[in-house]
Amino acid sequence: MKIFRSMFIFLVFIVLLLGNNMVSYAELEEGFIEKSGPITVRNQMPLYLFYLQMPPDVAGVIDRKKFRIDADYTVSNITVSAFTPVTSLYDIDIDLEVSRLTLDFRYGIYDNLEVGLEIPYLSLSRGYLDNFIEGIEDGIGARTPRSRERQGSYEFDYSFVYNNQNLIKKTHSTQGLGDISLTAKWQLSEERGFFWPNISIRSAIKFPTAEKEDLIGSGELDYGLGLLLDKGFFDRFFIYAGCNIVKIERPSFFSELGLEEYIYSGMLAGEYFFTKRFSFVTQVTGNSTPYPESQTNVLENQAYELGIGVNYRCKEKSDTLWHFAFTENIKSASTPDVSFHTGLDWKF
Repeated sequence: MKIFRSMFIFLVFIVLLLGNNMVSYAELEEGFIEKSGPITVRNQMPLYLFYLQMPPDVAGVIDRKKFRIDADYTVSNITVSAFTPVTSLYDIDIDLEVSRLTLDFRYGIYDNLEVGLEIPYLSLSRGYLDNFIEGIEDGIGARTPRSRERQGSYEFDYSFVYNNQNLIKKTHSTQGLGDISLTAKWQLSEERGFFWPNISIRSAIKFPTAEKEDLIGSGELDYGLGLLLDKGFFDRFFIYAGCNIVKIERPSFFSELGLEEYIYSGMLAGEYFFTKRFSFVTQVTGNSTPYPESQTNVLENQAYELGIGVNYRCKEKSDTLWHFAFTENIKSASTPDVSFHTGLDWKF
């Protein structure tokens, strides 16, 4: 939790800095607080980039005949070195950064139904975070042992050896259009009373638009279904929850592996509003692994991430929202060491 502690202090500083320039909640006129929602991050461990992932979201939908555009950027730093003891059946080395730029277009068809198109652009590179992360770790005396010291800063390595076969062997950066997803969300019920939440179901289809040779797509169709709930309490606190099931198709470069057909994922988040425009989010996300038993944590561990973030609506009654967050792995190797996420949302 080394990066988490230091970044928590950083976000507290942002809260105090912005708070000095805001009127207090009590000074704001009474009215509706529009929830900002959970942190829309995915597991950017490279071995999960091939598959459809359904990010955290609110249960509500876009108003009829209205548009929303989300432009998000996430960068993740990953260092992994794992092998099967004695037999070395599996030998996996990953030392790189994943950057993801996503444009998410949504449109309200009916009062309770929206459709969306998600277009990602992905990059696997040496990156720029190694020295920054090492500086933070050194500053708090929590340098990760046997990690960047062994693999070196700003190196690039991405290899997956199974039974002496190179299933993945990439030694240079790559980037390109990812797999485009078509989404839909149907709100089943609206929040009422103290206990009844907003409830929605959603679906998604991932199309093989990425070049699978770049290792940012599977070359196959994936399908997903999900359930979303959210509920507000005491005017300024919101809880978000969700679960998803995704049917994946095995990429051709993993033809030797017996993968699971389904990946299960979920999230639980809380958002607290200091003012009508400014909120703080904490979140836990997780997903199952589709990979077979290997005696390596990178393949066998269920993936869990802890995140914190802030949301700021640029002007009162504005339809423009800025958000910033970071996440850190709870179980090593199955998720990135640390990820930073920011973006802007517009409604019109």
